[in-house]
Amino acid sequence: MDALAEKSSMSPRTFYRKFKKTTGLTPARFINQSRLDAARRLIEESPIQIKSIAAQCGFGDIERMRRVLQKDLGISPDDYRRRFASSLNE
Repeated sequence: MDALAEKSSMSPRTFYRKFKKTTGLTPARFINQSRLDAARRLIEESPIQIKSIAAQCGFGDIERMRRVLQKDLGISPDDYRRRFASSLNE
């Protein structure tokens, strides 16, 4: 966040407040949401292993991605893929 604030010529605190006012999300929440959106697309549209998707989307490891999906969607990455794949076949 410090680097973004500096690029915007703002203090970190001012950047945080303006970012949240503009987007409705904190910078950290925005980043997590962006990672989650990218992961969901890859889980839905590609045969890439879940572990690789977690790394590719910036989660660091599958456990971290699993916690975010579980918290936000109430489902594990594997179950998310199974549900989406089964709905495609109906």
